[in-house]
Amino acid sequence: MRRKVTCTTQTATGAYAALLVAQLDLTALVLLDGAEALAGDLASAATALRYEPRVSAGGWPQAAGADVVVLDVVDDETIRQLAARCAGAVIVLATATPVADVERVLDGTRLPRSHVIGAAVDGAGPITAAARATEIVDAILRDRRATLRCAVRCQGEGGAEGVQLREARVGAGGVHAIL
Repeated sequence: MRRKVTCTTQTATGAYAALLVAQLDLTALVLLDGAEALAGDLASAATALRYEPRVSAGGWPQAAGADVVVLDVVDDETIRQLAARCAGAVIVLATATPVADVERVLDGTRLPRSHVIGAAVDGAGPITAAARATEIVDAILRDRRATLRCAVRCQGEGGAEGVQLREARVGAGGVHAIL
């Protein structure tokens, strides 16, 4: 059974993340933000890249019930929609400011801290940032329990408090441990 993943695609990072997530060939992928052309392009590319296309464009109603949501931009409307439609999802942030955005999403949605993970972009370009976000998505979908550098909210782990870039064990359901 394919898991439902939703991606926002307002930036190059979001578009690259959508391509890389589609290539995992594990998901029914929903692209937000009026990404009809990108959805069609990714579906067409599937033949050449030998994966089965399960890509569609839609709005927040189509994102409802997603297992994972990949965000490339965080704004107030996105936070409202996440809280209303994707309360059971793991949120992966592929944004330019993952530490601040993890804090903002956690505060705005009241999701468990294990369900909001920022990709450590460290000034990386959009392809690398998308690859790091996809690495997190893959660890979640395949329950890899991979040790990844992520932006996560600490609550006393190693004496740390607040959102920080830390090594974390990531698998099904999000963060299993902050190391």
